[in-house]
Amino acid sequence: MAGQADSGGGAHITNTAVDCTAEYLIQIGVLEGDLNLILRVPPAPSDDDAPLAAAERRLARSLLRRWRAEADAWHMTDPEPLRVRWTPSRQVASAGEFVPAGSGADTIAGTFLRLRPRRRLVVLGTAGSGKTTLSVLLTLELLARRLTQGEDDVPIPLVLSLESWNTRRQSLTEWLVDRLRQDHPGLPTVDGVHPALRLVQERRVLPVLDGLDELPEHRRAEVLDALHTGLGGAGDIVLVSRTTEYTDLDRKGQGLRHATVIESLPLRPDEVAEYLQRARPRSRAADWARLLKTLRTDPSAPVARALTNPLMVWLVRRAYERHPTDPGELTDRQRFPDRGAVEAQLLDRIVPAAFPALPPDPGRLHPPRTWDADRAGAWLSYLALLLNRREESELAWWRLYTAPLPRLLAVPALLATGILLSLVIKAGLSGYTESNPLGGMALSADVTGGVVFAAVARSVTASWFGQRLTEPRRSANPLLFIQALRSLDRNSRVGPLVRSATLVGGPALVVLLLALYTFVTPEPALVWFSIGGVLPVLLMIVYTAPADTVDAATPDELLRGEQSALVTTLTLVAPLIGAGVGAFFWLNDSTLARGTAIAAWAGASAMLVLLSPWSRWMLAKCSLAATGRVPWSLMTFLRDARTAGLLQFSGGTYRFRNRRLQDHLANRLTEERGTAPPGREPVPVPALSDAGHFTVEHAKDHFCLRGRSRRLPLAHWAALGPLMGVYAVRMSVSGQWQDGIAWLGLLVWPFLGAVVTVVGLFLPRRRLELELTRGGVTSVIGRRRRSYEWRHVEEITVRRAVFRGRDARFHALQVRLLAGAPRPPRRSRMGEGWYFVLPLGRSPQVDPQLGAALADFAGSRWTPPSGGR
Repeated sequence: MAGQADSGGGAHITNTAVDCTAEYLIQIGVLEGDLNLILRVPPAPSDDDAPLAAAERRLARSLLRRWRAEADAWHMTDPEPLRVRWTPSRQVASAGEFVPAGSGADTIAGTFLRLRPRRRLVVLGTAGSGKTTLSVLLTLELLARRLTQGEDDVPIPLVLSLESWNTRRQSLTEWLVDRLRQDHPGLPTVDGVHPALRLVQERRVLPVLDGLDELPEHRRAEVLDALHTGLGGAGDIVLVSRTTEYTDLDRKGQGLRHATVIESLPLRPDEVAEYLQRARPRSRAADWARLLKTLRTDPSAPVARALTNPLMVWLVRRAYERHPTDPGELTDRQRFPDRGAVEAQLLDRIVPAAFPALPPDPGRLHPPRTWDADRAGAWLSYLALLLNRREESELAWWRLYTAPLPRLLAVPALLATGILLSLVIKAGLSGYTESNPLGGMALSADVTGGVVFAAVARSVTASWFGQRLTEPRRSANPLLFIQALRSLDRNSRVGPLVRSATLVGGPALVVLLLALYTFVTPEPALVWFSIGGVLPVLLMIVYTAPADTVDAATPDELLRGEQSALVTTLTLVAPLIGAGVGAFFWLNDSTLARGTAIAAWAGASAMLVLLSPWSRWMLAKCSLAATGRVPWSLMTFLRDARTAGLLQFSGGTYRFRNRRLQDHLANRLTEERGTAPPGREPVPVPALSDAGHFTVEHAKDHFCLRGRSRRLPLAHWAALGPLMGVYAVRMSVSGQWQDGIAWLGLLVWPFLGAVVTVVGLFLPRRRLELELTRGGVTSVIGRRRRSYEWRHVEEITVRRAVFRGRDARFHALQVRLLAGAPRPPRRSRMGEGWYFVLPLGRSPQVDPQLGAALADFAGSRWTPPSGGR
C-alpha cells in the first residue's frame, strides 16, 4: 500500500495484490481520497490444461515447503549470507561473474533463465565450495518465481541424486516419471492418471542433478551419455559435480554438450573478514578482532588459506559463535603451522558447537533435548566409521543391523524373545491346553503350524521382491487395494508373466477351492489351504511391498511406514492364517477351533514380527545403545544433528553435511583405537613371485600368471542364515525350547554350513590362470575358460564381485564390453554391464607386476583401482 498527498490534502491510496488467494480486502482507518485496487491475476488456463496446472501448483508448493525447511536446517537463508564468486570455466553465453546473492546483482534464477541457446548449467567446485548451496538456492528462487510472481513459464526444479538412476534400465524420461510418481503420489490426476508423464514430456520440470562425482568412474560417462540422449536438443538441466571428476570427462569429449559451465572461486581473506564481521555476535567483537585482523593483513597465514573454502568459513562461525570459545587461537602459528592443522581444529570443534550445554527453561512443558558434546561426537564418529567401512555415504536406519554387534546377537536375541513369547502364549491359552486331550503338545503343534504358514508367505514374498525385503515397507492401507497393486508391480523382481499368473491365478485358486468344498466334496482341508495358505501369501505380497527409500520424504516417515506395514500384517495376514486353521477344526465339529485359531495366529504373528525390518532395527538400536555406541533415542539424535547442521537428508536416509566431515570423524575414532582407517591407507600386496603357488611368465607380447588357490565356499550361508532364523523362531515360540533335541536341531544349521566350508577348503586347489596378450585377456578357473578380445573391451578394472544381485564380498578383475560385442555366458555377469575375469581376494589392491602388465597390454582400457567399489 502506498499513499501520496493530493492537492486537496487527501491521500491517494493504492493496494497491489500479486498472485493473491484472499477473497476480501479490509482497509482499516480514515480514508480520504481515492481507493484503488490493482489485482494481478495470471491468465486462466484452458479447460484442457486446468487439471495439469493444478498438479503443477501442488507440486511446486510441496517442493517449496520441503526445500525451505532444508535451507533453514543448513543455514542457507541466513540474513548475512556468504557470497561465493562463480566464474565461467569456458567460453559461454553468460560471461562474467555468477553471483549467488548480492545487492544490485542479478539473481540466480534470472541468470539461469537467460542462458542461451539452452538453459543447461553445470556447477563445479571443490569439496565444500558451495555447489549444493547454489543448487538449493536456485531451486527455491525458481519455485518462488512461479508461485509468488505468476511466471508460469518457469520450470519446476526437481533436485535428485544420480545414485538412484540405473541408466541401463531406465531412460531419463522414465526415471523422472518414476521419481515423480514415487515422491509425489498424491498429485491431482489428469485424465484419471498421475500427471508425471505429461509434466516430464512437456518439459515442465527441470532436473537438478547432484552427485555425479560420487558415482563410480565408469558410471559417470554412462550418465552423461544417457543425459545427451534423454535431453535431446531442447532439454534444460542443472548438473552439480566436483571439478576434477567433471573435467576428466570433458577432456575425453564426454562433457555435457551445449552447457554453461561455472566454477566456484576461492574466497578472498578480506571477503571472509567482512562476512565474519557482519555475522559474528556484536557482543563478541573483541574476541573476533585478532582473527579478522589476520585475515585482512596476512593473506598467507595458515588460517587465511584454510578459510578460502566456504565449508571452513561455516565451521569457524559455528565453532566459535558462543562464549567462551576464542577464534583468535586459530592465528597461533605454533599450534597451527599449516592449513591442514587449522582445518582439523575446525572439524574437531564443530560437534561441541553444534551441541552446546544450554539448560532448557524449567517452566516449559516439553523442554528440548540436550546432548553431551563428547558423547555426541563419539556417536557420530561410530556412525561415520560404519559408513566408511561399507564405503557408503548414506546412513539408513534399516541397514544398521549389519553392524558387527547386532549380527552377533541376532540368533540369541531371537531365541530369548521367542522363549518369552512362548511363556505368554502358554499363560494366555492355559484353558485351551487343559481342555485339549493332547495338552501342551497340541498347543505346540498349533503354534508351529502358524509359524510354518507365515514362513511360507514370507519366503514367497522374499522371492518376489528379492533382497529389498530387508528394506522398510511402505505404509499400506488395506482399503487402497489398487494403490497397493501398483507398488507391488513397481518393486517386484519376477517377470510380467509370473506377476500376471500370480495375481490372476491366486484369487482364482481360492475361489476354485472354496467352490470345490461347497459343491463337490466337503473336505475341510480345502478351506484350510485356501484361507490359511493361498490368501495370506497373496496379501503378504500385495501389502508388504518395499518402500521407495531413495527419495522418501524423511527417515522418520519410512520408520512409521514400516511400523504401519507391520501392523497391517498382524491384523490382516496373521489372522487369516489363524482363521484357516480354526476353520479346519470348526468344520470337523471340533470344540477346540477357537483355541487352535488363536494359537496359530500367535505363531504367525511372532514369525512376522521377529523377522521383520522393524525387529532388526530394534535389535541394532538396543544392542548398540546398551554398549554406548549410539544413544537410546537414536532417531531423535539424528534429527537434532540435522537441525544443528551436521547431517542432512538424502531421501529417506541421512548423510553427513560433507564427506570430509564424515572421514574426519571416522579417522578420529580409528586413531583413538589405534587402527588405520579402513579403505584409506594403502594395503601392502606381496609380489606374485613371493606368493608360493603362483608363477609369472613375462615377455614383450605375453604375460601369463599361473597358480592354484584353495576354495572358500561361503555362498551357502546366504540360504542357511534365513533357515536358521525360521527354525529358531519355531523352536522358541512353540515351546520346544524345553526339549534338548530341539537345541541339537538348531546346531545342525551352522554345523552344516561349517562342513560345506571346510570340505571346500580341503578340496584340490583350483587352477587359476591369467594370460595377457596384444589381442586380449584369457582367464582359466578350474575347467572354465573366459576370453575377451581387446577390441571388444571398453574398460578393465578391479571391482567387488556380485553374483545374482548378491555381494560376494571379494574383489575380482572384471571387464566392461562395448556395445555389440559378443556376450559371455550368464554365469560371468556381474551386473551393470561388467563380466567376471579372475578373483583377486578381499583387497582391491593389485600386485605391482600384474598392474604393470595390465597397463601395458590393455592400455587406456585399464583403470587402476582407487579402493573398493
